[in-house]
Amino acid sequence: MSDAPLREDVLVSVGLSALPATDRAFDAVRALAAAVDARFRFREVVLVVEADDHTRYLPLVRTVPHLRLLAVQPGIGHYRRRVIAAEEAIGDVVLLADVDEVADLDVVAMIERAASDGHAIVASRPTAPRAMTGLWAPVVALGRAAGFRVSARDTQTVALPRTLLNQLASHSDPELALRFLPRDPRIPVAFLQTTGPGAGRHRGTALRRRLALVHKLAVYMAPALLLFVTLASLALALLGVAYAVYILGAWFVVDDLAPGWLTTSVMLSLTATFLGLSILGLSLGVQQLLSHHRRDGLDSVAHEINRIDLFGDVAAELNVDVDRGAPPGPAD
Repeated sequence: MSDAPLREDVLVSVGLSALPATDRAFDAVRALAAAVDARFRFREVVLVVEADDHTRYLPLVRTVPHLRLLAVQPGIGHYRRRVIAAEEAIGDVVLLADVDEVADLDVVAMIERAASDGHAIVASRPTAPRAMTGLWAPVVALGRAAGFRVSARDTQTVALPRTLLNQLASHSDPELALRFLPRDPRIPVAFLQTTGPGAGRHRGTALRRRLALVHKLAVYMAPALLLFVTLASLALALLGVAYAVYILGAWFVVDDLAPGWLTTSVMLSLTATFLGLSILGLSLGVQQLLSHHRRDGLDSVAHEINRIDLFGDVAAELNVDVDRGAPPGPAD
């Protein structure tokens, strides 16, 4: 790739949302930026960190050109910061990367394929360890039931063309959509395999993130679960009404009922009918609220610490001089 000419037709954005403030991580970012710069002329890095820690990343800002440091309020999760990085990126192709994985991935090939094929390119391992597969089993089951491509083999690094990124960002749950691509024919996906031993290595926060993903997938399945609850509560209410009809018929037909059977049966019928109608009303009300729910786009607005004039640099590279006061030229 070093002998290939620089591509000037693609603007590349690299999004980072879980970068530790260590020298090793900073070196990995510098190496990643250098690898992208060796193939693409125009590149930016979007780094999202917590506002309380942003000063620890200033040395990286000074050594990596075109790095945008975005500070968000403390407590925002990793996957929400990942969405912010994707939304703030301006590139034609956006690489959402994990620094623990990029050393063993051909990120340039991922970007090239995303730009040429228009597909989402996901880095994937040939096989996954058995222990990891077992831990991911509930996530895989929930994810597939919710309509997402979930696999223990896939890494967190993905290259997305701008069109697909816009579709995923407008998803009802972009945090899940950008981590596990939806099983949707409108989102074409291709996989780039890696055999590097460091790809996807476990970190101390892996278990916490996995539990958070299980919770989010379960929450995303709420409409389907509410539909099941609605049908079950409707069946319970109908069963209560049918039991009341049976009690009424027995009262008229049978001359000698067992003592207490009539009152006990009436109470059971009323209880089943009341519970069925109550749960039915609650589930329908919750579904109505979910159908009118709109995500607030201002709840996690990022504050940009440093500003870069990428378009100004592009104009300088292309030697473009715009004179707004000049008269229009002759028509062709």
